[in-house]
Amino acid sequence: MANLNFKEDLNLSKIGENVVRGFLEKQGGIFINDNDDYKYDLAMTFNGKVKTYEIKTDFKCAKGFDTGNLFVEYQSRKKPSGISTTEAEWFVTYFIYLDELWFIKTSKLRELLQRNNFPTFLDAGDIDSATHGYLIKRKDFKQYFNVCQIKT
Repeated sequence: MANLNFKEDLNLSKIGENVVRGFLEKQGGIFINDNDDYKYDLAMTFNGKVKTYEIKTDFKCAKGFDTGNLFVEYQSRKKPSGISTTEAEWFVTYFIYLDELWFIKTSKLRELLQRNNFPTFLDAGDIDSATHGYLIKRKDFKQYFNVCQIKT
């Protein structure tokens, strides 16, 4: 589960980034670099073309505790963040307890958010982070994502 402590949760998020990297390498991707700013988390090449990924790891969705939502952060610490600032081509959510990766092009996710009136959650994240995000019902919008079952 998440710690609700930014530094500790940042360390946990590296787990998700490594899982996504391993998955993409099995698909033929070649690792370029990881990145620790708002632009993207991971860069890979496929057939000579660079692809970038924003990766979110969901530690809250567990057996017996699944809201059925995919959380998409747009603000934290009173500043735009997540989907509002990423420059990544792909947005990936890793549901660690479901062993699932949910891929969507960032441009498609932004369209989806614009076209729907998703509810927002206004106090997620660590204490005093004021993290805001959209709540997308996974079962209702699964068709917009490439969902991959993985084995860890």
